[in-house]
Amino acid sequence: MLLVVQMHGEPGSGKSTLARALGPALHAVVLDKDIVKSALLRAGVSEALAGPASYEAYYGVAASLLRQGLSVVLDNPVYWPISLDKSRRLAMFAGARYALIECACPDRAELLRRLRTRDAMESQPRAPLDLDKHPGAAVVTTREPRLVLDTTRPLDDLVQSAIAHIEAHSAAPAAPATPPLPSGERGPGGEGP
Repeated sequence: MLLVVQMHGEPGSGKSTLARALGPALHAVVLDKDIVKSALLRAGVSEALAGPASYEAYYGVAASLLRQGLSVVLDNPVYWPISLDKSRRLAMFAGARYALIECACPDRAELLRRLRTRDAMESQPRAPLDLDKHPGAAVVTTREPRLVLDTTRPLDDLVQSAIAHIEAHSAAPAAPATPPLPSGERGPGGEGP
């Protein structure tokens, strides 16, 4: 059965590290939104346009992979309600199971160390996330089942916990109602993370 795993977490929380480890374990393609946004920034697209454009391309690629019968791990934060809605709709339209996994690094000194020392792409910040600087962004308040992982734990433990959660709690697909990304629908705007 197809699977859509939506990662979530602030920059430096470990979501990309966990996503890259989950991909092979789940036989899924890992899509990193920062790769798309960074490419747009390198091509000279303004920050104001690169955010929305990167999400449009990102979700379009995800929909294409699902149509080809490939599971996906979506490596992007879901601080914008439309992002969470789009990942759910992708799963629903593809008849895929859906799981939300949030990464958290409660050790702020470790989070700062990760941000300072990582090999950051053009779109990735080197400072903690300040949601007040990003219009429309909000802390995820969904009541749907999700797993919150403390990423100061060993990666192998995190992978095993994530897989156990996905197997036990991923939502069964609902009947597709609408395409995941109707033409003309805009992605979240003004993103920073």
